[in-house]
Amino acid sequence: MLAITTLIGVSFILSKIGFKLIPPLLVEANSVALNFRGDKIPVGYGLIFSFNLIFILILGTLLGYYSLQQSIPLITLILSMAFVGLLDDTFGNKDSQGFSGHFRSLLVERRLTTGAIKAIFSFIIVFFINYYWNKSYFDLFVNTFLILLMSNFINLVDLRPGRALKITLLFLIIFLVIGLNNYLLIIPLIIMVLLALNFDLQAKGMMGDIGSNVLGVTLGGIVAINYGIYIRTLTMFLLFSIHLYSEFYSLSKLIKNNKILLFLDELGR
Repeated sequence: MLAITTLIGVSFILSKIGFKLIPPLLVEANSVALNFRGDKIPVGYGLIFSFNLIFILILGTLLGYYSLQQSIPLITLILSMAFVGLLDDTFGNKDSQGFSGHFRSLLVERRLTTGAIKAIFSFIIVFFINYYWNKSYFDLFVNTFLILLMSNFINLVDLRPGRALKITLLFLIIFLVIGLNNYLLIIPLIIMVLLALNFDLQAKGMMGDIGSNVLGVTLGGIVAINYGIYIRTLTMFLLFSIHLYSEFYSLSKLIKNNKILLFLDELGR
């Protein structure tokens, strides 16, 4: 009880401080864009997730709530994806969409995009971590692509206010239900997402690639570290199917044409 109270309290305080300090910092640095109302809003407030998650993982490990086998891979993944997310937010090429678009630019047009850099760098880091972490080549394969696909999926759906956070929250609740023993990792993240949701839904800021990539890689990392091979493989195939669909069709159009998905997507805006 003390552990969960401590982690919830720290998550709440850090998020409140983050939303007071980070958005003004981004505006001052001219990291801004126009929202649908034409207002200038900060881009990249997802930096808050990186700071908060790393602090909580370090604190939780020092207090004995997390093992080194949990915290070190997650911290490495978060730092790596925060770096490439920040690169994409700062220098991003927005003209090539999807995996195929970025690699077509690289291989056919001989033009490097930040998306291609992110994909290659992310694969190297995630593969390296999993190589020393997993007991079999099958685990290595599943966990590597599970983490990469989850990271890109949250980025893929971050096209409307609140959408990526709602989907992240849905995943977290599902993972909490099927693995209650992992609540010390999941509940602090739920607190952060809930506190960010109102800010995002009101279009007061964009979390940027640094936010969506960090949330995605954390979700993928939690699943890879804590769940059995059947859940991990099923999750990987689900994410692969969504990515395959998105290469040919629009996820936004799919949501728009489904009454239930559209209702959930617009809820709170």
